Amino acid sequence: MEVVDSAIEFLNDFEVYVHDKSFNEYTVKHSYSSGSEREIRITDRPFRYVAAAVPQNASLTLGITIIASALYSGSGIILRPSLQCASTGAYLSELIIKSQPPEWSVMIVNCMATDFLDACIDSDKVELIHYIGSSRYAMPVFSKAFNSGKQCLLDGNGNGVLYLDDTFPVEEAVRIITSAATRFNGETCTSVNGVLIKDTVYDKVRDALVESFRNLRVGHPLEPRVDVGPLFSEGHSMSLQESIMGTKGRILCGGNANGAFFSPAIMEDVGISESLVREGIFGPVLWIQKVNENSVWEWLRANRFPLSDTILSHDRELIQLFAGNSRAARVCVNQDPSIESMFEPWGGYPPSGSNPVSLWIEKYRQIYQLDGKLREIVMLRDAYGKGCLM
Repeated sequence: MEVVDSAIEFLNDFEVYVHDKSFNEYTVKHSYSSGSEREIRITDRPFRYVAAAVPQNASLTLGITIIASALYSGSGIILRPSLQCASTGAYLSELIIKSQPPEWSVMIVNCMATDFLDACIDSDKVELIHYIGSSRYAMPVFSKAFNSGKQCLLDGNGNGVLYLDDTFPVEEAVRIITSAATRFNGETCTSVNGVLIKDTVYDKVRDALVESFRNLRVGHPLEPRVDVGPLFSEGHSMSLQESIMGTKGRILCGGNANGAFFSPAIMEDVGISESLVREGIFGPVLWIQKVNENSVWEWLRANRFPLSDTILSHDRELIQLFAGNSRAARVCVNQDPSIESMFEPWGGYPPSGSNPVSLWIEKYRQIYQLDGKLREIVMLRDAYGKGCLM
């Protein structure tokens, strides 16, 4: 219901959200000393079609965000939804049919991601490829799109790291961390995979986290008291168990596979060079590490996929220092980073992605410049702004 409610809120408030978010043109003089009438105007235009492929665990909200943003931007959209969440694609298709958008402005295509991307890259009508998925496949997608003369946005892996100092209430911190590590089974790009804990409160926080994780109920997701549902498959569950067994760290709780179910795990003393720390893991596994104020930055820099970092602290100077030292596209302060808003800007930097942080409605318009005696150029932007699909 959380996902459906978010989608309804987004669509209800979409007009308010975009009201003052239109791209602001600006002009630069060709020369500031010669008196030349030549000017350069930075403006934008829609793409003919945007082709977007989302990951296998994508929820309904991501598809709706993409479709609404593309249509508002004047671009047509071809969306490949998640095949693992088949009901999402079916529901999106039903919504599109009932909403009756302009003909051929929205297309939902259920197929393998490689087939979808290859077809869209070969199409002369698709001008922007938006790939959302594993960073492992991002560069081949970018290379193909680039060689075909198309723009490409990449959104890849995220390995969420959280720092907790001794100014933040332990009880609230434990609640936030537990939720951030297990929401959606710890399978979102903003899930918290690792927690750096100030040495002065480490023991207290560790013990409270272990108790919190042990109290989580694993089972059928439709049962009201269940906190953590099944993973994609039995193979996925077993791979998590094997991964944590293969580290040098110590398992404090959980980590047991039972069919597709997996008991949320906490580990400590995992090495800074191990894959669990550097790349994260796709599931409800959390590593924790005792740090002091000087060693925090070394652990942050060890993260290969710094998409979303989080700090829990009431020390303003430390928060500013943390944000300045983070390489993440998103820094969350004193909140659960796994709770995302459909209204929030998005982006990621290599190797988590190649997509500058911006509003979704801005991503699907192409920025370009007009150069010349602009007073002689009549209504060019209005002509482009109609977003006609040819």
